[in-house]
Formats: sequence, structure tokens, C-alpha cells
Amino acid sequence: MSKPKSGLFNNTIGAVDGEQIKIDMHTLEDNLPIVEKQYPLSKAGYFGEKGKNVRVIQTKDPINTSQDFYNKIGKGGELLVLSNGKGTMTILSDGTRIVHRLITSTEGSPAVEITVSGCNRVKNQKIHFVKGE
Repeated sequence: MSKPKSGLFNNTIGAVDGEQIKIDMHTLEDNLPIVEKQYPLSKAGYFGEKGKNVRVIQTKDPINTSQDFYNKIGKGGELLVLSNGKGTMTILSDGTRIVHRLITSTEGSPAVEITVSGCNRVKNQKIHFVKGE
């Protein structure tokens, strides 16, 4: 005979029918297989091509490509709006921070900045998505 539910999680955030939901938190390492299918990672730990002080990914649609990259690399993380309102940040369970800004100092070039924690395969980097191809 099973025990009756205690009701411990009733009326709490994340509770469904009195039971706590499992939150699917990911690390950067967890997300790499999904990201690398479309955005190859160099042996040195960088995405895209070397640019002037940043990495560059050329694409027909910089905004949608940057959003796709950000969604894939930040899957399963905690999503926050930047305090200045100019972008979003995802924090993964390993402490990696990923910032996405659609408007940057380079017109028409959204950026994703990755500050790595707990993953030796990827280096800290800022990637600009530029019109090309």
C-alpha cells in the first residue's frame, strides 16, 4: 500500500497536483551536440570565423540565425531580461552565461556573448551575426 500524498508542495511554484515538477536544467556541455550540428565548434573552442576582436557567423538572416543559436546553446537555462532592457541572458546550471542582444554598436549585427563556466571545450567569446552568404 502506498503512502498518501503529504500535500507538502501544494500551492507552491512548480507544483502540479501536490507534486513538485522536475526542472530540466542543462549545462553547456549538454547543449553542444545540438549546437554543433549547425554551428561547428573549432578545435580551439570557438564558433564562427575570426573577426576583428569578435567571432563572426555570416548568414542570410542575422536576426533569426542569432536567435536560433541562442535558443540552442541556452536550452534548459534560466532566462532573464537584461536590466537595461537591451537583450536577454540565459544562465545554465554549470554557471555559463549567454547574453543575446539584437541591437549592437554594429548596425544589423546581433550578438551572442558566451561566458563559460565548467566546460573546457568552449572559450569565452562574443559572436556577431552578419549579413552574407
